[in-house]
Amino acid sequence: MGKLAITGGTPVRATPQERIEWPQHDQAECEALARVADSGRWQQGPEVSEFEEMFAAYQHAKHAICANNGTVTMEIALRAFGVGAGDEVIIPPLTFCATGLCALMVGAIPVFADVERNSSNLCPKAFEAAVTDRTRAVIPVHIGGTPADMDGIMEVARKHDIKVIEDAAHAHGSEWKGVRVGAIGDIGSFSFQSEKMMVSGDGGIMTTNDDDYAALCDSLRRFGYGYPEPLMTSNWRMSEFQAAVLKVQFTRIDDQIARRMKNAQIFFDRLGEIDGLTYEMDERVTRLNGYNIPLIYEAEKFKGLHRDKFIEVLQAEGYAMSGLYTTPLYKGRLYQEKLFGPSWVGDKHGREIDYTKVHCPVAEKLAYEERLTISHGRNLMGSAEDVNGLVDAIIKIQQNVEEIV
Repeated sequence: MGKLAITGGTPVRATPQERIEWPQHDQAECEALARVADSGRWQQGPEVSEFEEMFAAYQHAKHAICANNGTVTMEIALRAFGVGAGDEVIIPPLTFCATGLCALMVGAIPVFADVERNSSNLCPKAFEAAVTDRTRAVIPVHIGGTPADMDGIMEVARKHDIKVIEDAAHAHGSEWKGVRVGAIGDIGSFSFQSEKMMVSGDGGIMTTNDDDYAALCDSLRRFGYGYPEPLMTSNWRMSEFQAAVLKVQFTRIDDQIARRMKNAQIFFDRLGEIDGLTYEMDERVTRLNGYNIPLIYEAEKFKGLHRDKFIEVLQAEGYAMSGLYTTPLYKGRLYQEKLFGPSWVGDKHGREIDYTKVHCPVAEKLAYEERLTISHGRNLMGSAEDVNGLVDAIIKIQQNVEEIV
Protein backbone atom coordinates (compact mmCIF):
# COMPACT_ATOMS: atom_id res chain seq x y z
CA MET A 1 0.00 0.00 0.00
CA GLY A 2 1.37 3.39 -1.01
CA LYS A 3 0.86 6.90 0.27
CA LEU A 4 -1.06 8.13 -2.74
CA ALA A 5 -4.81 7.51 -2.72
CA ILE A 6 -4.63 5.83 -6.12
CA THR A 7 -2.21 3.25 -4.66
CA GLY A 8 -4.25 2.64 -1.51
CA GLY A 9 -3.27 5.58 0.68
CA THR A 10 -5.55 8.07 2.44
CA PRO A 11 -6.73 10.87 0.13
CA VAL A 12 -6.04 14.50 1.04
CA ARG A 13 -9.77 15.15 0.88
CA ALA A 14 -12.06 12.54 2.42
CA THR A 15 -14.87 13.18 -0.07
CA PRO A 16 -14.26 14.40 -3.64
CA GLN A 17 -14.72 18.13 -4.09
CA GLU A 18 -18.02 18.81 -5.81
CA ARG A 19 -18.56 21.45 -8.44
CA ILE A 20 -19.88 24.69 -6.96
CA GLU A 21 -23.58 25.06 -7.75
CA TRP A 22 -23.78 27.11 -10.92
CA PRO A 23 -25.39 29.32 -11.93
CA GLN A 24 -25.79 31.01 -8.59
CA HIS A 25 -29.27 32.38 -8.11
CA ASP A 26 -31.88 33.26 -5.52
CA GLN A 27 -35.34 34.75 -5.23
CA ALA A 28 -34.25 37.82 -7.20
CA GLU A 29 -34.18 35.84 -10.46
CA CYS A 30 -37.63 34.44 -9.73
CA GLU A 31 -38.97 37.92 -9.10
CA ALA A 32 -37.41 39.20 -12.33
CA LEU A 33 -39.04 36.40 -14.34
CA ALA A 34 -42.39 37.07 -12.69
CA ARG A 35 -42.06 40.76 -13.51
CA VAL A 36 -41.64 40.00 -17.20
CA ALA A 37 -44.43 37.43 -17.18
CA ASP A 38 -46.81 39.94 -15.63
CA SER A 39 -45.78 42.68 -18.05
CA GLY A 40 -47.12 40.83 -21.09
CA ARG A 41 -44.04 41.99 -23.04
CA TRP A 42 -41.99 38.82 -23.49
CA GLN A 43 -40.30 39.58 -26.82
CA GLN A 44 -37.26 41.87 -26.98
CA GLY A 45 -38.09 45.14 -25.28
CA PRO A 46 -37.09 47.41 -22.38
CA GLU A 47 -35.44 44.66 -20.30
CA VAL A 48 -33.09 43.92 -23.19
CA SER A 49 -32.37 47.61 -23.78
CA GLU A 50 -31.60 48.22 -20.12
CA PHE A 51 -29.26 45.27 -19.92
CA GLU A 52 -27.48 46.36 -23.10
CA GLU A 53 -26.76 49.76 -21.55
CA MET A 54 -25.51 48.16 -18.33
CA PHE A 55 -23.25 45.70 -20.10
CA ALA A 56 -21.81 48.24 -22.57
CA ALA A 57 -20.79 50.52 -19.71
CA TYR A 58 -19.31 47.62 -17.76
CA GLN A 59 -17.16 46.48 -20.69
CA HIS A 60 -16.08 50.05 -21.58
CA ALA A 61 -17.90 49.90 -24.92
CA LYS A 62 -20.14 52.46 -26.57
CA HIS A 63 -22.73 49.93 -27.71
CA ALA A 64 -23.96 46.46 -26.75
CA ILE A 65 -26.38 44.39 -28.83
CA CYS A 66 -28.00 41.27 -27.35
CA ALA A 67 -28.74 38.08 -29.28
CA ASN A 68 -30.08 34.65 -28.39
CA ASN A 69 -26.67 32.97 -27.97
CA GLY A 70 -22.96 33.64 -28.00
CA THR A 71 -22.29 31.69 -31.18
CA VAL A 72 -24.55 33.61 -33.49
CA THR A 73 -23.09 36.86 -32.16
CA MET A 74 -19.84 35.99 -33.97
CA GLU A 75 -21.76 35.03 -37.11
CA ILE A 76 -23.63 38.34 -37.00
CA ALA A 77 -20.31 40.16 -36.62
CA LEU A 78 -18.88 38.40 -39.68
CA ARG A 79 -22.01 39.28 -41.64
CA ALA A 80 -21.67 42.90 -40.53
CA PHE A 81 -18.13 42.91 -41.94
CA GLY A 82 -19.37 41.46 -45.23
CA VAL A 83 -17.39 38.23 -44.78
CA GLY A 84 -18.70 35.49 -47.06
CA ALA A 85 -17.92 32.76 -49.56
CA GLY A 86 -14.22 32.19 -50.11
CA ASP A 87 -13.05 34.72 -47.54
CA GLU A 88 -10.65 33.54 -44.86
CA VAL A 89 -11.05 33.96 -41.10
CA ILE A 90 -8.04 33.31 -38.87
CA ILE A 91 -8.71 31.60 -35.53
CA PRO A 92 -6.68 29.86 -32.82
CA PRO A 93 -7.00 26.06 -32.49
CA LEU A 94 -7.54 25.92 -28.72
CA THR A 95 -11.14 27.05 -28.48
CA PHE A 96 -14.73 25.83 -28.50
CA CYS A 97 -16.16 24.68 -31.83
CA ALA A 98 -18.30 27.84 -32.15
CA THR A 99 -15.27 29.95 -33.08
CA GLY A 100 -14.84 27.96 -36.28
CA LEU A 101 -18.51 27.26 -36.95
CA CYS A 102 -19.38 30.94 -37.24
CA ALA A 103 -16.96 31.25 -40.16
CA LEU A 104 -18.31 28.09 -41.82
CA MET A 105 -21.88 29.33 -41.45
CA VAL A 106 -21.17 32.35 -43.67
CA GLY A 107 -19.28 30.24 -46.21
CA ALA A 108 -15.86 31.45 -45.10
CA ILE A 109 -12.75 29.36 -44.61
CA PRO A 110 -11.34 28.91 -41.09
CA VAL A 111 -7.55 29.25 -41.08
CA PHE A 112 -5.75 28.13 -37.94
CA ALA A 113 -2.80 30.03 -36.45
CA ASP A 114 -0.75 28.90 -33.46
CA VAL A 115 -0.99 30.18 -29.89
CA GLU A 116 1.32 31.57 -27.22
CA ARG A 117 2.45 28.99 -24.67
CA ASN A 118 1.73 30.86 -21.44
CA SER A 119 -1.76 32.10 -22.30
CA SER A 120 -2.96 29.55 -24.91
CA ASN A 121 -4.20 32.58 -26.87
CA LEU A 122 -3.58 33.51 -30.50
CA CYS A 123 0.05 34.43 -31.22
CA PRO A 124 0.31 37.72 -33.20
CA LYS A 125 3.32 36.45 -35.18
CA ALA A 126 1.49 33.26 -36.14
CA PHE A 127 -1.56 35.35 -37.03
CA GLU A 128 0.46 37.51 -39.40
CA ALA A 129 2.13 34.47 -40.96
CA ALA A 130 -1.33 33.08 -41.80
CA VAL A 131 -2.56 36.23 -43.56
CA THR A 132 -3.31 35.96 -47.29
CA ASP A 133 -5.01 38.26 -49.76
CA ARG A 134 -8.27 36.49 -48.83
CA THR A 135 -8.06 37.17 -45.08
CA ARG A 136 -11.00 39.33 -44.00
CA ALA A 137 -11.27 38.75 -40.25
CA VAL A 138 -9.50 37.34 -37.22
CA ILE A 139 -11.12 35.98 -34.07
CA PRO A 140 -8.74 36.10 -31.10
CA VAL A 141 -10.18 34.13 -28.19
CA HIS A 142 -9.65 35.25 -24.59
CA ILE A 143 -9.42 31.67 -23.35
CA GLY A 144 -10.49 31.16 -19.76
CA GLY A 145 -10.85 34.91 -19.31
CA THR A 146 -7.16 35.64 -19.94
CA PRO A 147 -6.89 38.43 -22.52
CA ALA A 148 -5.03 37.72 -25.74
CA ASP A 149 -2.18 40.03 -26.80
CA MET A 150 -4.48 42.69 -28.19
CA ASP A 151 -1.64 45.12 -28.90
CA GLY A 152 0.05 42.66 -31.23
CA ILE A 153 -3.20 41.42 -32.77
CA MET A 154 -4.55 44.91 -33.46
CA GLU A 155 -1.23 45.99 -34.98
CA VAL A 156 -1.28 43.10 -37.46
CA ALA A 157 -4.98 43.53 -38.18
CA ARG A 158 -4.73 47.25 -38.93
CA LYS A 159 -1.61 46.71 -41.06
CA HIS A 160 -3.49 44.26 -43.28
CA ASP A 161 -6.98 45.83 -43.08
CA ILE A 162 -8.43 42.83 -41.22
CA LYS A 163 -11.50 43.08 -39.00
CA VAL A 164 -11.20 41.86 -35.40
CA ILE A 165 -13.88 39.94 -33.51
CA GLU A 166 -12.94 39.33 -29.88
CA ASP A 167 -14.33 35.99 -28.75
CA ALA A 168 -14.80 36.97 -25.12
CA ALA A 169 -17.21 34.17 -24.21
CA HIS A 170 -15.15 33.50 -21.04
CA ALA A 171 -13.90 37.01 -20.42
CA HIS A 172 -16.61 39.19 -18.85
CA GLY A 173 -14.82 41.84 -16.79
CA SER A 174 -11.25 41.01 -17.89
CA GLU A 175 -9.02 43.92 -18.91
CA TRP A 176 -6.12 44.59 -21.22
CA LYS A 177 -4.16 47.72 -20.30
CA GLY A 178 -7.11 49.12 -18.37
CA VAL A 179 -9.69 48.52 -21.12
CA ARG A 180 -12.21 45.72 -20.82
CA VAL A 181 -12.03 43.10 -23.55
CA GLY A 182 -14.68 43.31 -26.23
CA ALA A 183 -14.09 47.06 -26.53
CA ILE A 184 -10.67 46.78 -28.16
CA GLY A 185 -11.36 45.09 -31.51
CA ASP A 186 -14.08 46.01 -33.98
CA ILE A 187 -16.74 43.83 -32.32
CA GLY A 188 -16.67 41.75 -29.14
CA SER A 189 -18.74 38.62 -28.55
CA PHE A 190 -19.82 37.31 -25.14
CA SER A 191 -21.83 34.28 -24.05
CA PHE A 192 -24.38 33.79 -21.26
CA GLN A 193 -24.58 30.00 -21.62
CA SER A 194 -25.05 27.98 -18.43
CA GLU A 195 -21.34 27.69 -17.51
CA LYS A 196 -20.39 31.31 -18.16
CA MET A 197 -19.71 34.27 -15.87
CA MET A 198 -23.31 35.48 -16.15
CA VAL A 199 -26.04 33.04 -17.10
CA SER A 200 -29.37 33.20 -18.86
CA GLY A 201 -29.43 29.56 -20.00
CA ASP A 202 -28.36 30.66 -23.44
CA GLY A 203 -27.82 34.15 -24.72
CA GLY A 204 -25.10 36.36 -26.09
CA ILE A 205 -24.13 39.96 -26.65
CA MET A 206 -21.95 41.98 -29.03
CA THR A 207 -20.00 45.06 -28.00
CA THR A 208 -18.60 47.76 -30.29
CA ASN A 209 -17.51 51.37 -30.32
CA ASP A 210 -18.57 51.81 -33.95
CA ASP A 211 -21.99 53.40 -34.50
CA ASP A 212 -22.45 51.87 -37.96
CA TYR A 213 -21.59 48.34 -36.85
CA ALA A 214 -23.93 48.72 -33.88
CA ALA A 215 -26.83 49.70 -36.13
CA LEU A 216 -26.08 46.90 -38.59
CA CYS A 217 -25.76 44.23 -35.89
CA ASP A 218 -28.99 45.43 -34.33
CA SER A 219 -30.80 44.96 -37.64
CA LEU A 220 -29.11 41.67 -38.49
CA ARG A 221 -30.43 40.08 -35.28
CA ARG A 222 -34.06 41.04 -36.07
CA PHE A 223 -34.96 40.36 -39.71
CA GLY A 224 -33.18 43.48 -40.96
CA TYR A 225 -35.68 45.84 -39.33
CA GLY A 226 -34.54 49.42 -38.90
CA TYR A 227 -31.79 49.30 -41.51
CA PRO A 228 -32.03 51.54 -44.60
CA GLU A 229 -31.08 48.73 -46.99
CA PRO A 230 -32.71 45.26 -47.26
CA LEU A 231 -30.78 42.55 -45.42
CA MET A 232 -30.89 38.79 -45.90
CA THR A 233 -30.80 37.71 -42.28
CA SER A 234 -32.85 35.96 -39.62
CA ASN A 235 -34.26 36.29 -36.10
CA TRP A 236 -31.67 36.09 -33.33
CA ARG A 237 -33.29 38.28 -30.71
CA MET A 238 -32.91 37.85 -26.97
CA SER A 239 -36.11 37.52 -24.97
CA GLU A 240 -37.17 39.79 -22.11
CA PHE A 241 -36.96 36.80 -19.75
CA GLN A 242 -33.27 36.28 -20.52
CA ALA A 243 -32.44 39.95 -20.11
CA ALA A 244 -34.32 40.23 -16.82
CA VAL A 245 -32.34 37.31 -15.39
CA LEU A 246 -29.09 38.80 -16.67
CA LYS A 247 -29.80 42.10 -14.96
CA VAL A 248 -29.88 40.21 -11.66
CA GLN A 249 -26.84 38.11 -12.54
CA PHE A 250 -24.99 41.33 -13.34
CA THR A 251 -25.30 42.49 -9.72
CA ARG A 252 -23.16 39.55 -8.56
CA ILE A 253 -20.34 39.48 -11.08
CA ASP A 254 -17.83 41.76 -9.36
CA ASP A 255 -18.20 40.01 -6.01
CA GLN A 256 -17.74 36.65 -7.75
CA ILE A 257 -14.63 37.87 -9.57
CA ALA A 258 -13.21 39.17 -6.30
CA ARG A 259 -13.81 35.80 -4.67
CA ARG A 260 -12.18 33.91 -7.53
CA MET A 261 -9.12 36.12 -7.61
CA LYS A 262 -8.72 36.01 -3.82
CA ASN A 263 -8.59 32.23 -4.05
CA ALA A 264 -6.34 32.40 -7.11
CA GLN A 265 -3.90 34.53 -5.13
CA ILE A 266 -3.74 31.84 -2.44
CA PHE A 267 -2.76 29.38 -5.15
CA PHE A 268 -0.21 31.79 -6.68
CA ASP A 269 1.34 32.44 -3.25
CA ARG A 270 1.96 28.71 -2.78
CA LEU A 271 2.97 27.93 -6.35
CA GLY A 272 6.64 28.21 -5.42
CA GLU A 273 6.21 25.04 -3.35
CA ILE A 274 5.63 23.06 -6.55
CA ASP A 275 8.46 22.45 -9.00
CA GLY A 276 7.09 21.92 -12.47
CA LEU A 277 3.80 23.80 -12.34
CA THR A 278 4.12 27.40 -13.53
CA TYR A 279 1.96 30.42 -14.21
CA GLU A 280 2.97 33.55 -16.07
CA MET A 281 0.65 36.48 -16.76
CA ASP A 282 1.37 39.24 -19.27
CA GLU A 283 1.93 42.47 -17.32
CA ARG A 284 -0.44 44.23 -19.73
CA VAL A 285 -3.35 42.21 -18.31
CA THR A 286 -4.76 44.60 -15.71
CA ARG A 287 -7.69 42.47 -14.57
CA LEU A 288 -8.46 38.76 -14.67
CA ASN A 289 -11.93 37.39 -14.00
CA GLY A 290 -10.76 33.99 -12.73
CA TYR A 291 -12.87 31.91 -15.10
CA ASN A 292 -10.02 29.48 -15.79
CA ILE A 293 -6.39 30.14 -14.83
CA PRO A 294 -3.89 28.59 -17.28
CA LEU A 295 -0.89 26.69 -15.91
CA ILE A 296 2.00 24.88 -17.59
CA TYR A 297 2.56 21.32 -16.38
CA GLU A 298 6.11 19.99 -16.85
CA ALA A 299 5.98 16.21 -16.79
CA GLU A 300 9.75 15.86 -16.38
CA LYS A 301 9.46 17.49 -12.94
CA PHE A 302 6.99 14.76 -12.01
CA LYS A 303 9.28 11.90 -13.10
CA GLY A 304 7.63 11.76 -16.52
CA LEU A 305 4.05 11.44 -15.21
CA HIS A 306 1.80 12.40 -18.11
CA ARG A 307 -0.54 15.32 -17.57
CA ASP A 308 -3.64 13.17 -18.09
CA LYS A 309 -2.42 10.59 -15.56
CA PHE A 310 -1.65 13.43 -13.13
CA ILE A 311 -5.28 14.58 -13.42
CA GLU A 312 -6.45 11.02 -12.64
CA VAL A 313 -4.16 10.76 -9.59
CA LEU A 314 -5.31 14.18 -8.39
CA GLN A 315 -8.96 13.10 -8.65
CA ALA A 316 -8.19 10.16 -6.37
CA GLU A 317 -6.94 12.70 -3.81
CA GLY A 318 -10.33 14.44 -3.99
CA TYR A 319 -9.54 17.35 -6.30
CA ALA A 320 -10.14 18.13 -9.96
CA MET A 321 -8.20 20.01 -12.59
CA SER A 322 -8.46 19.79 -16.37
CA GLY A 323 -6.53 20.51 -19.53
CA LEU A 324 -9.57 22.40 -20.87
CA TYR A 325 -9.30 22.12 -24.68
CA THR A 326 -7.31 18.90 -25.07
CA THR A 327 -7.75 18.53 -28.84
CA PRO A 328 -6.89 21.31 -31.30
CA LEU A 329 -10.04 22.22 -33.21
CA TYR A 330 -8.60 21.26 -36.59
CA LYS A 331 -7.99 17.72 -35.32
CA GLY A 332 -11.74 17.08 -35.00
CA ARG A 333 -13.64 15.06 -37.59
CA LEU A 334 -15.47 18.13 -38.88
CA TYR A 335 -12.18 19.47 -40.25
CA GLN A 336 -10.21 16.27 -40.77
CA GLU A 337 -12.96 14.84 -42.98
CA LYS A 338 -14.36 18.20 -44.11
CA LEU A 339 -17.88 17.30 -43.09
CA PHE A 340 -19.13 20.76 -43.90
CA GLY A 341 -22.05 19.68 -46.08
CA PRO A 342 -23.40 21.22 -49.26
CA SER A 343 -24.01 24.61 -47.63
CA TRP A 344 -20.28 25.24 -47.27
CA VAL A 345 -18.96 26.95 -50.41
CA GLY A 346 -15.48 27.98 -49.34
CA ASP A 347 -13.66 25.42 -51.49
CA LYS A 348 -15.57 26.56 -54.58
CA HIS A 349 -14.56 30.19 -54.19
CA GLY A 350 -11.26 30.16 -52.28
CA ARG A 351 -8.24 28.01 -51.66
CA GLU A 352 -8.89 24.48 -50.48
CA ILE A 353 -7.26 23.67 -47.15
CA ASP A 354 -6.26 20.13 -46.24
CA TYR A 355 -6.78 20.24 -42.48
CA THR A 356 -5.04 16.87 -42.06
CA LYS A 357 -1.81 18.73 -42.82
CA VAL A 358 -2.38 21.66 -40.47
CA HIS A 359 0.12 21.68 -37.62
CA CYS A 360 0.26 24.20 -34.77
CA PRO A 361 3.07 22.80 -32.59
CA VAL A 362 2.60 25.00 -29.54
CA ALA A 363 -1.15 24.38 -29.43
CA GLU A 364 -0.70 20.63 -29.86
CA LYS A 365 1.86 20.35 -27.05
CA LEU A 366 -0.41 22.37 -24.76
CA ALA A 367 -3.48 20.34 -25.68
CA TYR A 368 -1.92 16.92 -25.34
CA GLU A 369 0.70 17.39 -22.61
CA GLU A 370 1.24 20.73 -20.92
CA ARG A 371 -1.90 22.69 -20.17
CA LEU A 372 -3.66 22.53 -16.80
CA THR A 373 -6.32 24.92 -15.54
CA ILE A 374 -7.67 26.03 -12.21
CA SER A 375 -11.38 26.40 -12.87
CA HIS A 376 -13.95 28.69 -11.34
CA GLY A 377 -16.45 25.86 -10.86
CA ARG A 378 -14.16 23.30 -9.24
CA ASN A 379 -11.59 25.45 -7.50
CA LEU A 380 -11.91 29.23 -7.43
CA MET A 381 -15.52 29.62 -6.27
CA GLY A 382 -14.81 27.40 -3.27
CA SER A 383 -13.11 28.21 0.02
CA ALA A 384 -9.52 29.03 0.97
CA GLU A 385 -9.41 25.57 2.53
CA ASP A 386 -10.31 24.05 -0.83
CA VAL A 387 -7.49 25.88 -2.59
CA ASN A 388 -4.92 24.99 0.05
CA GLY A 389 -6.08 21.38 -0.12
CA LEU A 390 -5.56 21.40 -3.88
CA VAL A 391 -1.99 22.62 -3.45
CA ASP A 392 -1.35 20.05 -0.72
CA ALA A 393 -2.61 17.29 -3.01
CA ILE A 394 -0.31 18.38 -5.84
CA ILE A 395 2.69 18.47 -3.48
CA LYS A 396 1.77 15.01 -2.17
CA ILE A 397 1.68 13.64 -5.71
CA GLN A 398 5.07 15.13 -6.54
CA GLN A 399 6.66 13.79 -3.36
CA ASN A 400 5.34 10.26 -3.96
CA VAL A 401 5.26 10.13 -7.73
CA GLU A 402 7.62 7.10 -7.78
CA GLU A 403 4.63 4.99 -6.72
CA ILE A 404 3.00 5.39 -10.11
CA VAL A 405 5.78 5.90 -12.66
